Amino acid sequence: MAAMKTLAHFCLPLFLLLMLPVPSIAQNAPVRIVSMNVCTDQLLLLLVDKSRIASLSYFAANPAFSNLADLAKEVPANRGQAGEVMVLEPDLVLTSAFSASFSTSVLQRLQQHVERLGFAATREEVFAQIVQVAAWTGSSAKAIAMIRAARTRIADASKQIQPFVAGKKAVFLSSNGVAFGAGTLQDDFLHSLGMRNIAAEAGLNGPAPLPLELLLAAAPDYVISEPRGALDQQLAHPLLQHPALQHLHAHSLALPERWFDCSGPWLAEAYVSMAKQVRSSR
Repeated sequence: MAAMKTLAHFCLPLFLLLMLPVPSIAQNAPVRIVSMNVCTDQLLLLLVDKSRIASLSYFAANPAFSNLADLAKEVPANRGQAGEVMVLEPDLVLTSAFSASFSTSVLQRLQQHVERLGFAATREEVFAQIVQVAAWTGSSAKAIAMIRAARTRIADASKQIQPFVAGKKAVFLSSNGVAFGAGTLQDDFLHSLGMRNIAAEAGLNGPAPLPLELLLAAAPDYVISEPRGALDQQLAHPLLQHPALQHLHAHSLALPERWFDCSGPWLAEAYVSMAKQVRSSR
């Protein structure tokens, strides 16, 4: 019975997507789109032809923030200023609900069509945001195929991981000892694998500092953080090298934070990478 409920939860949202009408790109879709946020940048690159993208944010071509940096290099960049956006004469402007708020307000007062995308805290919200951007841009067919493929990869990888990690304790650690508690995509990721998020159990909501004492007392089985690189010192990673952490005997896993920062099919990469790393650590 539990397996049937899980299957129903997996299939129902996709079934509803398949029932959505696919808008006509020729008749209704915008043809000059500007994005002022790295999350909407990436969904645009996946969902619409580059000929319809007038500009992306300057973060789009930065591999530290964007999963599609190479694709973005050919597209003109903007810094989220209302004036530079107006010069482009867009028929749709996409941005985040939490960034470039002043410029967004100016553009709306100038009668520009602006749509704002929030943050996704669950897998279903990730897929819903892909659908939303597809509806704004007239690319629902691509979104449906993208979501179907991502769901399949997530389901396959989850089956491989769960026998090894179900019931285990884990924590996502970021710069300056920030962990990801309840109400985050990282928390949803761990729970989807049957794991315990010690940050949420410690009472953290959203991203927030996790005191070293609480981390040591919780004794996680897995510590997940950004892959190590040349910017470790600037990104405040020294906490991850604290001598006390050596006594945890936890498995260290590396998952790029950009896979969780923005909605997109790269969430599936987190599951696939997790499966590979867990198998190799055993």
